[in-house]
Amino acid sequence: MAGTTVEAIFKIINMPTKENNRNLAPWKHYVTITLESLLSFYLGTFCLAMYFTHQGKDLLLYAIFMTLLYLFVIFVCAKRIIATLPIATIMLMVPLTPLIALIIVISLIPVLQLF
Repeated sequence: MAGTTVEAIFKIINMPTKENNRNLAPWKHYVTITLESLLSFYLGTFCLAMYFTHQGKDLLLYAIFMTLLYLFVIFVCAKRIIATLPIATIMLMVPLTPLIALIIVISLIPVLQLF
């Protein structure tokens, strides 16, 4: 009988309720949004850097198009982050974002030298 009581208590504790869902932070969703945005920014920066280091000097129309696509990626990433993350997290990220962007650009230098 003691085993069933313990199991019943664990079921009650682990039972999701509306009150518990309001108190829990959806950290998996926040991590997913952050990683998707960082990956999109990294790939966009890589594509733009690859274009300008290899053939982007002569074709002005393609350079403008690539720059507009890059700005679109940055805008979409920023919009998703602002729409999903809480204001406290955004306030903490504001001073760190230029440092993260600089680290991403610097980390691209060895990768671009391989191609």
